[in-house]
Amino acid sequence: MDVRGSIGALIRTRRAVRAFKPGMVPDADVNEVLEAARWAPSPANRQPARFIWVKSSSVKRELQELARESKELSAYWDPIFRPDGPSGRVNDLETPEVIAVLADPAKSLTNVHADNGFEWAAAMAIYAMWLRAHSLGYGGVFVQHWITEKAKKILNVPLSWTFLGTFTFGHAAEAPTIDRLPLDQLVSVDRYPGRPRT
Repeated sequence: MDVRGSIGALIRTRRAVRAFKPGMVPDADVNEVLEAARWAPSPANRQPARFIWVKSSSVKRELQELARESKELSAYWDPIFRPDGPSGRVNDLETPEVIAVLADPAKSLTNVHADNGFEWAAAMAIYAMWLRAHSLGYGGVFVQHWITEKAKKILNVPLSWTFLGTFTFGHAAEAPTIDRLPLDQLVSVDRYPGRPRT
């Protein structure tokens, strides 16, 4: 399906693709995806998000092993992450393109409450990359299941920075289907349903 002409169609047809076929993604397309991240919204234009394009096969293998270890650790407490659980699948980090997403808290705003705008900026960059990759015909998924300090060590990330995860994209080997709750279950007008406090 050609969805390049409609942002609405892009949003509605984007899926989390976790299985990829071998095949080169041209550098020009990766740069287009990174450009989308660069132009994502940023509070006060502080631009705290940073990205690492992981091209080395050996670094990808290290991340693949860590992804497996991270799932195994979580499975100790939550059976959903066991190999036979609904979230037990270990994401492929060797076949697709891998973009690590980071955020520098020093580039955040100082609000009257604890501020995590630097992470929101990085999250918006992730969504921008996802939509751009989809518009170019690629499948993608954001992998957020990590033992983060180990991931930072592999990628030589400053300890004070937040490692949000990796956006992986490439030639899709699956076509997942999903559904969403209807708007009337998600949206309230003026106030959340229920009696206001008096």
